[in-house]
Amino acid sequence: MIFDLDDTLCDYGAARQRAKRKVDLLLGEHGVPVGPAYWARFDELDPVLFARFVDGELARDEYRRLRFEIPAIDVGADRPAAAAAAVRANAVYVACANTDIELFDDALPALTSLRAAGAELSLFTNGPSDGQRAKIRALGLAPYLDHVFISEELGAAKPSPEAFRAVLSALGRTARQSVMVGDSLATDIAGARAAGIRAVLLDRTGQWSGPGVESIAGLAGLPRLLTAPL
Repeated sequence: MIFDLDDTLCDYGAARQRAKRKVDLLLGEHGVPVGPAYWARFDELDPVLFARFVDGELARDEYRRLRFEIPAIDVGADRPAAAAAAVRANAVYVACANTDIELFDDALPALTSLRAAGAELSLFTNGPSDGQRAKIRALGLAPYLDHVFISEELGAAKPSPEAFRAVLSALGRTARQSVMVGDSLATDIAGARAAGIRAVLLDRTGQWSGPGVESIAGLAGLPRLLTAPL
């Protein structure tokens, strides 16, 4: 069984909000207008820049700097102030978001139950290697996982079917022997299914209402998948 990390096993959304509050204080020290407009631009830009990083178009440090620097300029900060603020903001944000983070309450019970049932447990996550490794350490996940795959290390990222096939190859498993569990329809579910892997959407908030997608409301529903037909 292959798991996504962010917002599947751990509450990355909450960690991001805590990190943003810390960055607010720092931005003000650099004269960057802090408020909803800045963070709206950040939230709009971050996934775009992240996708470019995942695709190899941006270096890791460039992606991290630009997501803070461009919004600062857009809300009226001068370029020198925006550049200086971005470097410090990124350091604070990354440190908080990747270490001040918690597992969902159902994560360890599900992993423990699955392992006791004989399942091989893997993690496949997109993102910078240093940040994702820091999360895994902070969360204490290593003892529960047999394999960890991070897009920057793998050289391919979700939702590319080739990325999922690279994971299967490393595991020595076929698509029919595997199940992908994640919270993103676009990256986890679509990518896995394109590679022929059974995909289960973790829909904690009950937002998914469309047909044709196998979904669960929480990780406690996973053990039944071991005996459910493919």
